[in-house]
Amino acid sequence: MSERPLAAAPPAANEPPLARHIARSSVAGIAARGVSIVGWTLLAPVLVRHLGRDRFGLWSLLTVIAGVYTTLDLGLTGALTKFVAEYRAGENARALRAVYSTAVVAYGALAVLVVAVVAATRLALATRFHVPPALRGEAAVALVVAACVYGITSVYTLLASVLGGLQRLDRWNQIAAVVTLVQLAGTAWVLTHGGGLLAVLAVAGVATLAGTVAVRVAIGRLAPEIRFDVRAIDASLLGRVSRYGLALQVVTLGVMAQWQLDKVLFGAMLSLALVGEFELGYRLVQAVWSLPALLLPPLLPAMAHLDAAGDAERLRRLYRRASRYVLALAFPVSAGTIVLAPIVFQAWLGPGHAQGALAAEALALMLGVNVLTGVGSAMARGTGRPWMEAQYQMLALALHLAASLTLIPRFGFQGGLLALVTSSAIGSLWFFVRVHRALDEPVGRFVVRIVLPAAAIAALAAAIAGWAGGARDPGLGGWTRATAIGHLAIGAAAMLATTAVGYAAARILRPAEVVELARIVRSRT
Repeated sequence: MSERPLAAAPPAANEPPLARHIARSSVAGIAARGVSIVGWTLLAPVLVRHLGRDRFGLWSLLTVIAGVYTTLDLGLTGALTKFVAEYRAGENARALRAVYSTAVVAYGALAVLVVAVVAATRLALATRFHVPPALRGEAAVALVVAACVYGITSVYTLLASVLGGLQRLDRWNQIAAVVTLVQLAGTAWVLTHGGGLLAVLAVAGVATLAGTVAVRVAIGRLAPEIRFDVRAIDASLLGRVSRYGLALQVVTLGVMAQWQLDKVLFGAMLSLALVGEFELGYRLVQAVWSLPALLLPPLLPAMAHLDAAGDAERLRRLYRRASRYVLALAFPVSAGTIVLAPIVFQAWLGPGHAQGALAAEALALMLGVNVLTGVGSAMARGTGRPWMEAQYQMLALALHLAASLTLIPRFGFQGGLLALVTSSAIGSLWFFVRVHRALDEPVGRFVVRIVLPAAAIAALAAAIAGWAGGARDPGLGGWTRATAIGHLAIGAAAMLATTAVGYAAARILRPAEVVELARIVRSRT
């Protein structure tokens, strides 16, 4: 089953809008995420310097509360995108109001519950996570404030899912970029004017609340029929949404575990300082990984469209082509981060963050394997089989918890990172094989034609980049930040040049497709 360039695809009547949606949504998402990447990268040293390591570690730990909201949302955030798109296409206004109202009620109840639980246990939580006695009073207040702030954030995210269902991810990204800029500027201002952790949380709350209002106004203009109406809630509709949402609930639980479990265990079993180091590695990897990750969200509605049309061949073709693009971007990001992380930390924060660089290397390796599941997850959700993804996440979660509880007491920080990598790799490969069986897409041929060429070129490029940048230089810890930035620029340039030459030679990057994608992004509806 050969794969043809995009320009030679069959001229189905609905293909240009589908391609345009995928391309323009991806570009808009990458642009908005770029604002966040640059901003938080520049702000991190300010946070560490003004808050201190213990308060920075506490701030990092407070982000786990945000994970509680996103994890215990009954899958409604993901379900909203699918069902809003479906019911809007069918002009079913009552169902739109029902699914929207259900999500608002559920999120409101969740916010009240989380705030009440955190308020009741704030002192015990501060003690449990080794918060120094001098900071426990501040930590107790910060826990409650964070619970309220992240409650607002959950509503903001929920409304963003509605915009996704309306096929207006571009509007959502515009709002998100402005909210990020406001939060960054406000955080920098309060820190440089003597504000502390509570002020940082307050800025986040105000910026997110303003963004929530903006998103709600945008929804009202685009789809005035979507409004809160408890009377529209229907039992049969709830059953369908709940079954789909429950599968996504399991998925988000697994995702949270992979990212947040070790922070909690490091705080409970090791030290708050190591939580902060893990957070720094996490922030770096999340920043660079957002580029390949943002290619995935537009695929879900496209997969759903092709599945509803019964076009299995185009579904497989989209799976192969999307995988080629995602892996071609993700593998160099993963390999480059693994090799250049020590230089990045030296240039970013100066000496003393070897553990943060180690965490970044482990997380980049984990995602380098986990990316094999990305397009498959979009396929599973878009074709109404989210339980395939849920089973994989349950497997990874069970393995991760068992391995962490075994390895952290014996090997400390490194043991936790090893548990993270191995559990995710096993679960990812298991799911990858299942997806190919469901698509009737031979695993061996896919690996040889799509996975191995990009992986081999990325590995070679990373080796050259590490050598050129001096990533393993024994004297790296004594470099000035200016010296580290120079070495990083050399290493990154070598990485990009080797990857570009390798991809062109292996025809992973096809000029006809690049030209066609550019035309699609520029085109008007």
